[in-house]
Amino acid sequence: MKPNHRPTGTADAQALLTRAVTHHQNGQLAEAATLYEQVLKRLPKQADALHLSGLIKAQTGAPAEGIERIRQAVKADPNQPVFHVNLGRLLEAAERLEEAATAFRNAARLAPLDPTPARMEAAVRTRQGRQEPAAQALLRAMALEPADAGSAADLGDALYDCGRFLPAANWYGRAARLEPHRVLAAFNRGAALRDAGRPDLAEAAFRALTGLAPQMVEPLEQCLQIRQQSGDGAGAIAAARRLLALDPGRPAAVRSLGGSASDPVWLARLVRMEPLAEEPVLALAGRLYGRRTAEAERAYRHALALAPASGLALSGLGLVRATLGMQGATRWSLRAVRVAPDDAALAANAGSAFQLALQPEAALSWHRRALALMPGDAAAWVNIGTLLLDANAAEEAIPPLERARRLGDPGQLALANSNLGVAWMALGLHGEAVAAFRAALDRAPEDAAIRSNMLFCLCFDDRADPVGVFREHRAFERHLPAIPAVPHVVESRDPERTLRVGYLSPDFQRYPGPGYHFLLPLIEGHDRRAVEVTCYHNDRSRDATTERFQAAADRWRDVAALSDEDLDRRIRQDGIDILVDAGGHMSRNRMPLVARRPAPLQVSLPLYPNTTGLSAVDYQIADPRVAPPGADALHAETLIRLPGCVLCYRPAESGFAPPDRPPLERNGHVTFGSFNNITKVNAATIALWARLLALVPTARLVLKWRGLGSGGGADRRLLAAFARHSIGAERLELRGITPDPYQDYLTIDVALDPVFANGGTTICDALWMGVPVLNQSGPTKIGRWGATMLDAVGLGELVTRDDDGYLAQGVRLATDRGFLDAQRHDLRERMRRSALMDEPGYTRAVEAGYRTAWRRWCAGLPPVAFDVVEGEGRA
Repeated sequence: MKPNHRPTGTADAQALLTRAVTHHQNGQLAEAATLYEQVLKRLPKQADALHLSGLIKAQTGAPAEGIERIRQAVKADPNQPVFHVNLGRLLEAAERLEEAATAFRNAARLAPLDPTPARMEAAVRTRQGRQEPAAQALLRAMALEPADAGSAADLGDALYDCGRFLPAANWYGRAARLEPHRVLAAFNRGAALRDAGRPDLAEAAFRALTGLAPQMVEPLEQCLQIRQQSGDGAGAIAAARRLLALDPGRPAAVRSLGGSASDPVWLARLVRMEPLAEEPVLALAGRLYGRRTAEAERAYRHALALAPASGLALSGLGLVRATLGMQGATRWSLRAVRVAPDDAALAANAGSAFQLALQPEAALSWHRRALALMPGDAAAWVNIGTLLLDANAAEEAIPPLERARRLGDPGQLALANSNLGVAWMALGLHGEAVAAFRAALDRAPEDAAIRSNMLFCLCFDDRADPVGVFREHRAFERHLPAIPAVPHVVESRDPERTLRVGYLSPDFQRYPGPGYHFLLPLIEGHDRRAVEVTCYHNDRSRDATTERFQAAADRWRDVAALSDEDLDRRIRQDGIDILVDAGGHMSRNRMPLVARRPAPLQVSLPLYPNTTGLSAVDYQIADPRVAPPGADALHAETLIRLPGCVLCYRPAESGFAPPDRPPLERNGHVTFGSFNNITKVNAATIALWARLLALVPTARLVLKWRGLGSGGGADRRLLAAFARHSIGAERLELRGITPDPYQDYLTIDVALDPVFANGGTTICDALWMGVPVLNQSGPTKIGRWGATMLDAVGLGELVTRDDDGYLAQGVRLATDRGFLDAQRHDLRERMRRSALMDEPGYTRAVEAGYRTAWRRWCAGLPPVAFDVVEGEGRA
């Protein structure tokens, strides 16, 4: 008889497999994958190699190949539960839910004593909306592990959603008994008993829960409702009083005295009570939109599950998905208008969805369709005006917005007036804009976005009393909902430890804000031994600069879709010590969130040109020029004055450099220019510039901003304003925005800074391109940007105090070639060496400011104004 030898190939394959598994366990996926393939060349049906190589394929971006490979493993050895479990996981990740459920079911049959596959099957069935199979799977899991409170609660949910309320109540009860801290299970038990038609037992369950969770208001609300429905008036009043004592502003208690039933919290409970009723789900979605938009999206999906052909649900889903920046949002809007082609509201919503998706031509088409269906529809007129505003056609936006206002639709008046305010502000007509914003606030006094728009506009209004503007900023927080103070949990009160600093901004991108120039140097320059940086990006847009911000941050959070409550929670969970707001009351701000004080210390980095007005903001960064003595009185914050400049400028990449000689040599005349937002070009500025042009008859003036140079309404308004001062159109050149903002500085000799509202980025851009800036310092912060930036570069001689000084220096620049050349000479290099571009010095000074503020907080001391000493914070 021959000896029984093992084939050599099998032994080699087993050795290779052992090595492959070792590599796999150590995370060396490429090496493991190679060895698995070598095993399979020797033994094509080796089940473990098929299974494990399939996992690696899924881990390395080839899920379909991974699924197929594990299917081969199952075929080779169908009796391994783990093969079926992992096959189910990959199928679930690939959204092949039915196949995933089958795989988990097969695993459960092969491992009849393991409850895990049954739980996995239940989770997949729940995602499919197939609650009955989910319940059956959970029953099998509970039979194997009767003390699993989580599965008991999930089984209660599944049975509840099947309408089997009494069994659901029993399982909720088991979950609550197994783990008494499961307050939600106890609450759901009461809800299930209520919906099973057992109000007596439900009320007893809710009453018991009030003893377990005395600060929880929902059980009291349910007791109130049950007593109201049973006709127990005295009991309802008693429950309402208890509820009001616990939470004086609770809608349910107020509603018991005749309040509104449209609060989203109340509607959410209605949906819970009537999960198959389309109307409350749609009402809830509508109320959530604009407040908790991500939750509104889920509510609209819920409504569609109940009524797949609901035009309102389809339209709402398209609108919220477009608001959240989701791909394919507009297809839902198109489905809605196909369902109800003659519904003007759905056509208008389609227009708004296309507008949010940055498809203006399609948006305009649908807005016009809405008007054709209902010419008196104020919402459609508002939408057209808004579309024109987004296209930088402020002048053209005014007639449709005025039309909407005249129609007098109560539901549209606030938005129509608010957008009119935006249009007037864009044209530099701040008095008219403020009046429109106030009219909007008369209709919607709690609308924080409208109030922020008005505050931002007041910063530019040269007729507004600075003290009155300060009071308006302080009043902002009075119109916010009252939020109970929540104590902060900090890592430690060590005053010298690494600080967790969070930067909140919508401008972590190249455009449209100044983030690239002023935030990126700071975030990239932080000493990571002193500061750990978290960026909270409050915008859906991203570009290459966003990637740079994200790479520079220690942690990155996209927060545009988060509600204030959720973002508050996120910041607290991140353990932020100092939250730095860089938005103020500008567009896309989160002032209501900041007012909640999610961090123990909060600082304003003033890209916004005023106080935030919030008591919750402890400090604002400043310098002695932008905030001279006396400025503190007009700040809600205490001021940290830096020794150099309030901001530090980093120029953008560009192929353009300052010319060797000024353009006047080529043109034969001096060319003035202003590339500022025309909201800063107010009547006083136009009058002053017209006087300068009259004093220098050969000079020309170039104005550049979005929407100019097209021959549209903004052009006509500016030309007419100069004509009233006897300056003809031939003396002016209007230009639109160019891809490279530095390009047109090659064509001007001197930049003119607007009076009252100075430039910021434009001053720095001009200086970087070797163009001196003529400035007039004003009485408010927005009029002192020029002083701080020009002084920092050594051009203080161009900072004037009044119109006469401005004109005198303007004429001198135009007529004294030696003076002009002296201002332009080597300006880029002078700027590079100045405090305005000293990134390390600026960052160390800011860090020193943060550290001093933190030390005071650790010592229990209140905020106090202080100066950072030159060189403080440097190693």
